[in-house]
Amino acid sequence: MNSIDAYKKAIKTKFEVEKFGEFSEYLLEPSPAKLKKLSALFFEMKQNSFDEGIFRKFFNWNETDDKIKQIKKFDTDKFRPFQNFLIRNTDLSQIESVDLIAILVDFNPRPYLKFRNKDFVDNDEITEFTAREELETIITKPNYVEGFATVKKFPLRIKVLLSLIVVVIMTSLGFSIRNICFPNKNGMVWTNNHYEAVEFGKMSSSKDILPMDQNVLDNFRKITVCDTTTFFKNGNGDTPIVWYGKDPKTKKYEYFNKPGIHPITGKTLKPITEYIIEKYIVKK
Repeated sequence: MNSIDAYKKAIKTKFEVEKFGEFSEYLLEPSPAKLKKLSALFFEMKQNSFDEGIFRKFFNWNETDDKIKQIKKFDTDKFRPFQNFLIRNTDLSQIESVDLIAILVDFNPRPYLKFRNKDFVDNDEITEFTAREELETIITKPNYVEGFATVKKFPLRIKVLLSLIVVVIMTSLGFSIRNICFPNKNGMVWTNNHYEAVEFGKMSSSKDILPMDQNVLDNFRKITVCDTTTFFKNGNGDTPIVWYGKDPKTKKYEYFNKPGIHPITGKTLKPITEYIIEKYIVKK
């Protein structure tokens, strides 16, 4: 059985990876206000009933009122212990707070009861850690007995150590592959509707060059939308798959396929809403 301390340590390990990932604008310097905004964003993107239960326990909201509005009106100072837990190594005694942080850094398995009772002690004794949408599986060399493979169980301390080693190796490997594909290109610049890899110092001005983020480089795009565009996952209006921001020159809205920051203004993109669709897209 895995302890609450092991759960907290694993979450902090995941935070060290995710603070440079897709939601770095919220996690790199996680202020209480940023963590509350990230909570609202993840609630809109929630994938399962476990996460919904975590939100319900922490925010203790009125089920009949708009939940996003309740998150936005929630006392921002309640997130200060989150900030201290992540960057100042203070402890958190409330399990519902720890579970919500697990959502914000996309740590699995969550919540704590699932971590404690199942995922680390299956019959196969396989420990799973999530790093940037990939499961890093830590196992020993299998012993074969009459044609069947068995896996030796490691102490939790060794599992955590091995997971850190895997993250470091994969991070280094990713950097090496990027150097092969884009030699000497350690930055990226916005061009038309996407980012392109560039080299600092090779351009006359570096003010518009951002540090290389392979995930953003590969996946972030400005898109064209119309009244037939699919704006929400499964078409149910709950989970947006389009984000928007305002063009600083034309003052018109632009639309993007991923959350993040506007490549020109640097402002956080907003998830699409039915109101924006009706007012600015359908009724053009």
